[in-house]
Amino acid sequence: MNRSHTRGLGAAAAAVVATLPLCTIATAAAGATSPAGTVVYLLPVAAAVALMAVAVHRIPPARRRPWRWLLGAQVMYLVGELLFAALDLAGNESWPTPADAVYLLAYVPVTVGLLSLNRQRGGSSHRGSLLDACIVTLSAATLFGVFVVLPIATDGTQTALVRVLSTAYPVADVLWVFLLARMVTGPGARTRAFWLLAGGTTATVVADVAMNVLQLVDGGVSTPLWMNLLWQCFYVMYALAATTESASRLTEKKPTEGAGLTVPRLVLLAVAAVLPSLVLVALTVGGRATPTGWLATGSVLLIALVVARIWDLLQQVRSQAVQLAALARTDPLTGAANRRTWDHELSRACATAARTGEGLYVALLDLDRFKAFNDTRGHQAGDELLKAATAAWTEALAGDGFLARWGGEEFAVLLPSRDGDGALRLLDSLRAVVPHGQSCSVGVARWDGAEEPAAALRRADEALYAAKTGGRDRLAAAPELRRPGAAGRRPVADSRP
Repeated sequence: MNRSHTRGLGAAAAAVVATLPLCTIATAAAGATSPAGTVVYLLPVAAAVALMAVAVHRIPPARRRPWRWLLGAQVMYLVGELLFAALDLAGNESWPTPADAVYLLAYVPVTVGLLSLNRQRGGSSHRGSLLDACIVTLSAATLFGVFVVLPIATDGTQTALVRVLSTAYPVADVLWVFLLARMVTGPGARTRAFWLLAGGTTATVVADVAMNVLQLVDGGVSTPLWMNLLWQCFYVMYALAATTESASRLTEKKPTEGAGLTVPRLVLLAVAAVLPSLVLVALTVGGRATPTGWLATGSVLLIALVVARIWDLLQQVRSQAVQLAALARTDPLTGAANRRTWDHELSRACATAARTGEGLYVALLDLDRFKAFNDTRGHQAGDELLKAATAAWTEALAGDGFLARWGGEEFAVLLPSRDGDGALRLLDSLRAVVPHGQSCSVGVARWDGAEEPAAALRRADEALYAAKTGGRDRLAAAPELRRPGAAGRRPVADSRP
């Protein structure tokens, strides 16, 4: 949306919001059940749906699809409101009416729209948030089923059609609970549009639940004014959500959010998990007849979901532990082993070589004139060179050696080999695969089988210094140590390009 469109929608949204208190006062004065009260109730509803239609059309096409579903649902709800008002004004007191069919069918597009928003925000990849939503929904479904659905379904004084439609509304309310829980527990940015959608959904859930309770208590003879106001807030808040600038950003993925358990979420899940059991205990202690089997079944299923949630958390902890261990062992830029891992591998390789008698070569590689490359082409190009060199050297070693980033533009290699000349040729070949036309210098030392591992590395560093001062782009091998009684060994000469 451009700024002129946003300002125009903002003014229209302000006008729609301003009608709410005025219409509420007018409805109270005229009477909620009077013809005038019915007409006044519909004014902000119709204005909100019209405003939402304009706002959705101005959302970028790539992110418009979920909003179209929500708009379709609002249009259907408005049609249902108009049908119900027309029948009421005509004096038709029969129930059910054609408006009820429209109301129930409208649950389809609103469900598709909200679930599509959640999926585009990355919610489908979070098993934990889905389990959280299922725990809250199952708790509500258990209580709704026992105290609303079962009494209506077993009421022999009503016709089958009346019982089916009467139970369809509480079932739809459970669906609303799931959609709301899915929104709140899912990932994604908590923008203004998000909170408006969540607030509108909460308003209609509270109003619908209150209506079900009133119908059980007094038969739903009259609808309180505050309940009508909640339904009006549902329409208006959905329209306002579509007019905000954040409406087009609502589908952006935030995969790092929504994966853990915050304190408010933990409290909500705990209450939802134990609520059917607490109700069952209270009813049993009070000696009231109730379908204990349904409450017990719901409680058992909730325990199963809680166990599944705990298992999912354990899987997350294990996955994060593996990731942290990998981060602790590797260099974040190149993906090669870091210096801590190098120290461990050097000690282990020396111990293995001492046990098997196999030769072990320690090499240090340094990219020549890396600072000049970095200053000339930029730090990003320097990072790319480091990553490309790491990949090329890893491929050249072909699993025969161990490569680690020593620091900066320096890398270290461990190469076990019984063939000294072959080891030096392999290490020397690393100079030829440096990418981007760059070169490197190599310093090599053969571990003598008795010295400290750090001493072999120090000698390799001295050989590297000799290669650098000798003109760069060459391999220099440190002279092998001579110990009393040891057979003489031939020093290896420098390898020059």
